[in-house]
Amino acid sequence: MDGHPQPKRPFLVEIIKPSHYDDDGYLIQWFRAFVPSNSLACLYALVQDVEDRRALGDDVQIDVNAYDECHTVIPVQKIIRRIQANGGRGVVFLAGVQTNQMPRATDLAREFRAAGIQVAIGGFHVSGCVAMLPDLPDDMKLLQRLGVTLFAGEAEGRMEGLLRDALQGAMHPLYDYLGSLPDLRGRPTPFLPRALARRYMFFAPFDCGRGCPFQCSFCTIINVQGRKSRFRDADDVERLLRANLAQGIRRFF
Repeated sequence: MDGHPQPKRPFLVEIIKPSHYDDDGYLIQWFRAFVPSNSLACLYALVQDVEDRRALGDDVQIDVNAYDECHTVIPVQKIIRRIQANGGRGVVFLAGVQTNQMPRATDLAREFRAAGIQVAIGGFHVSGCVAMLPDLPDDMKLLQRLGVTLFAGEAEGRMEGLLRDALQGAMHPLYDYLGSLPDLRGRPTPFLPRALARRYMFFAPFDCGRGCPFQCSFCTIINVQGRKSRFRDADDVERLLRANLAQGIRRFF
């Protein structure tokens, strides 16, 4: 033992919120979007929490980047080169994918998988299909055959395990947590770095609760977040506010 600190192995996590195509196949983007993606902010905070706790080991350094394609051109080839240059140690999360965004998410996933990059897709479309359909749709089965991981449910309390599987190159075809709703109290609160948050009219998402006791036919909330209302406590809300105020963010959605 020479007393020198053990060198850290970088593990790259790239989180992308896809946009969607119009009826002519044109990818819709704006210079600035109206509301921030809460899913993107939640995943960013959860990944950063795993890094802050050194949960994957003192020799692993998680480098996380977040992108919202609604206002940002995704540097797909740059991401691929960065992960390949890191020996393939990395993963791409396609976050908060809604049904109208699934075709775009599929195209992105295909590009990354063709380069041998690990990919996971989560959000309302995946969770809704797993919750409501007797079997996965054919397009989602095709994604699994391409090696894409599907994530159903909420990532609080599960991110460490997911990242550990990704670090080992052994992510499952499907993670289904719909039957186990996490307690939100004391969990990392949504957060976006200032440079990303300022690309929205309302800078930061404000997530205080999830779930709904009602069963409205037009709404899929209960199929994804359950019929039990769950809330963050006052300390969580204060922490969310202080984290954003520290980077000059004062407008919330």
